[in-house]
Amino acid sequence: MEGGKPVARPTTQIKRNFRYTNWFCGVLIVAIFGNLTHMSLDDLLPFLSSRDGALELFNLKRLPQVTLYFRKGQLHCVHLGNKPIDALQARSVIGELISARKGSFEFIPGAMAKSCPDVLDWPVDRILISITTTFDEYAQVADRLPHADTLFKLTHITVPDDTRLSDFWKRAHIYLQEGVSAQQLANKLGMPVDHTRFYLLKLQQLGAVVAGRAHKAQRQERRAGVASRLLGSLKKRFFGEGGAWSH
Repeated sequence: MEGGKPVARPTTQIKRNFRYTNWFCGVLIVAIFGNLTHMSLDDLLPFLSSRDGALELFNLKRLPQVTLYFRKGQLHCVHLGNKPIDALQARSVIGELISARKGSFEFIPGAMAKSCPDVLDWPVDRILISITTTFDEYAQVADRLPHADTLFKLTHITVPDDTRLSDFWKRAHIYLQEGVSAQQLANKLGMPVDHTRFYLLKLQQLGAVVAGRAHKAQRQERRAGVASRLLGSLKKRFFGEGGAWSH
């Protein structure tokens, strides 16, 4: 009992990550803190679905500090560093966080974003399902992703029905009108290049974009590969597998 009211304690597995405070206006304020090595984001999400506040994640391997703002069972807003990010970048960041096993976190009850121009309001209970689905799709096509330097160009202007693709489309179609590579697009949109390669492949499968000529760097890489294979073939022909001259 705390403040004359019963308190639901967490399981033993996560008890050490909770810090209890006093009742405030009839609501128990609970702070959550810990390390992603012991508790990943997908472990945290079920507990955050019923709390309002900010989850700060820091000391991450591949990202600066990330702050996730929750409100009424929804992910309301995401900040990367001190700046709010849009839905497209938020998907990439959360994807990175789901797989992150290095870093620290702390949940600040009641904290609200001072600036949130791109309101997400994603149901928390759907986030993990959406990200997992994307991971599965990525794994299925990982060996077929286009080269980072392949140029893509728009074929028609029709917003895809898939929300994930439409978020990418809204940001990328301006650049795709002129032709752009996955690497260039990743730099412009501020997201990992492998994510842009995945989205471009999905758009190509829908017939929304077409792969054009390879970027100069890719053509040089291909020529170097052909030359290397030709040289190797000549060496085998004249020197044999063992390196000795063949008579």
